[in-house]
Amino acid sequence: MRFGMALPGPNVAAVDCLPLDVLPLILEHLTDRRDLHTCAQLSKAFHNAATPLLYRTLDVRVTMYTGMQRAIVLHPSTTILQRPEYAKYVRHVRENGAVGFHRPDLMDDCRKALKMCVNLEGFTWSDDSAEGTDEGDFMRYLDILQTLPLRELVIQTFYGLSDSVWAKLQDFSGLTKVSIWCMEGKPRILQGWSEKLGASLTHLELGVSSLSRAPHPLYFLSHLPRLRALRLKGAPSAAILEILTFLPQLETLDTEYFGAALTRYDDVPAANLRHLTVRTSSVHIQGFQQLWPWIRRLTPRPSLESFTLNAFSTQGEALVPRSFILDMAATHKDTLKRFKADSTQMTLKDIECMCTVFPNLESLSCTTMWSPESAPYEEAVQKANKLRELRLNLHDWRPTHVRLAGLNNANIEVAVRNMMLREGAALRLVGIGSIVYRGQWIYKKAEDGSDKVEFEITSNVIKDVWD
Repeated sequence: MRFGMALPGPNVAAVDCLPLDVLPLILEHLTDRRDLHTCAQLSKAFHNAATPLLYRTLDVRVTMYTGMQRAIVLHPSTTILQRPEYAKYVRHVRENGAVGFHRPDLMDDCRKALKMCVNLEGFTWSDDSAEGTDEGDFMRYLDILQTLPLRELVIQTFYGLSDSVWAKLQDFSGLTKVSIWCMEGKPRILQGWSEKLGASLTHLELGVSSLSRAPHPLYFLSHLPRLRALRLKGAPSAAILEILTFLPQLETLDTEYFGAALTRYDDVPAANLRHLTVRTSSVHIQGFQQLWPWIRRLTPRPSLESFTLNAFSTQGEALVPRSFILDMAATHKDTLKRFKADSTQMTLKDIECMCTVFPNLESLSCTTMWSPESAPYEEAVQKANKLRELRLNLHDWRPTHVRLAGLNNANIEVAVRNMMLREGAALRLVGIGSIVYRGQWIYKKAEDGSDKVEFEITSNVIKDVWD
């Protein structure tokens, strides 16, 4: 039964008998707010369970239609002021600087509603205006946030932050997550703020001007020894190794690679990374030669569980070297579970190698050259007993309808079924080009009325990554 569907009267009474602490755990898996809204109207028990989830995150919508002089602004403050009892459920608020520009008359109500969110944990401020954030509006929000139990602060602006706003931010302490993304403006890298956040900060994201134009972009990180997750945009590649030497608790790193760079730091990283994402690009394929040893230096001990690589070259698709796969397996054979390299090519033999040398691999996604319908897809995963998801993006110049005509046939479906039903296999999702196959065991009625179990595979066409 889909949770969004209405229940018959007798069933509603039965649902009301469920323990109240169970319903929220079930309903929180609903991703569509419309389903939660429907659940809130089913019964008193469902209303009590769904309402806190509906108001957990408040998000403003600003829509500009062609030909209109002023945008349409839908702000949750209207509902909070009408139903103040819902304010206690709010945990995160996302505000947009465009509200003050298009509807300045709403600003007082926005601030009144924010004050009522006494259990607020996170606040996001977004402003893509090239003129810069309205300092007065943002400062008034910051004044209110200082009175609330804020733990997470996310700031996304185009132009940057003024000196007065930055000085105000340094009054905040006890934050566990800080995220600052500024396209332009002065570089802001927690100067004078990191010392106050060192005892609490575990998640940090800094982008563009925060690092690229700063004279000493890494000094402040030495004050943040409790960091567990770090995302950097614009940091020098050579500096990443230094960062890992004084962040012993770091588990998640998302960074960029700008090419080989000399570094005086040869120390082994203190961090044991569990999740690593590397983003890079090059004007020629040879630019990736130093990438592979650099990645291995970031993870010298068995620890890595997931690895994501976004590598683009203007001179063709980069290939993942077989030597890199084998070297990674020598260290992370028993730990690696997820490998994603959608923008990098791997042959079917490389995929077979991955599935062989990483016995605990659960998810694999990469790009491979188009192969005819008789391609040995089954052989590539025959040793992957823990693999649950396989996605093969097909690099092919032919139009989508031609690729679909070559793939949507009985031979591919037979290969997918054989991969999923192979003895010992856990595979339940296979994506080949533009088609995604999902398999599951279902109950059906036999002709004699008895129950039987069948393995059913459904397929859906999705947008091809090369279109």
